[in-house]
Amino acid sequence: MSDQTPLETFIEKVCQRPLPQNPITRVHIFAKELAEGAVENVWDTFVSTFRGGINQRQVMEYIAKRWNDDCPRISLLASNGYITFESNGFVLNKSAFDLLESAPPATIFISYKRSESSAFALLVLARLKAEGLEPFLDVSLVPGEDWQAGLKARIQKYDYFISLLGRETLNSQVAIQEITWALEADLTIIPIWHNGFKYESGTWNLPTPVDAALSGTHTIRVIEESALGYNNAIVELLNRFGITP
Repeated sequence: MSDQTPLETFIEKVCQRPLPQNPITRVHIFAKELAEGAVENVWDTFVSTFRGGINQRQVMEYIAKRWNDDCPRISLLASNGYITFESNGFVLNKSAFDLLESAPPATIFISYKRSESSAFALLVLARLKAEGLEPFLDVSLVPGEDWQAGLKARIQKYDYFISLLGRETLNSQVAIQEITWALEADLTIIPIWHNGFKYESGTWNLPTPVDAALSGTHTIRVIEESALGYNNAIVELLNRFGITP
């Protein structure tokens, strides 16, 4: 099981989402995430304040890490009807919770072999975020004796699993294990071949479910090792999510 607290899990999740530049949209996002935190019992529907500023530890930590202490003013939440001021704080209104009714963006786990696909993985991450999706890319995982439980639990929370496959990827037991966990959790698998890789069933010592998934799943291919080739593959990927860039 993960050692993260509910607050840490919540902050990590929302920090995967891109923050818009439009000031009004930022107000809506702030209100929506305050309501989301209340629904997930990270904090209460009442938020305490002191001298005009938020004075509740969980919310203050969220603001520091998510907004770098530069969130919209709470007066803007009030003027948009998302909160009502009370003595020593404010209450989240129904209009803030109504923001949660909109369909959430797809959540996506990006699996890759660091020594082979780091640059491509970062490009995929940036493009998916720019389109309002929720991708996750682990850029700091160092395998050790306790890495498996946390990584498995994380993968199982996502909707889609993108596997970036280069020539050496399937030599990695971590990459194979990640695909296995994604299959066990019934995630939608999206393989992307690059760096001249082509999968042929039976040529790798893989678990049967992994071999079947990589053999029978529609694959996105980087046809040529060029900026255009990688861009075309990412456009095809975005099309899978109903996005036409």
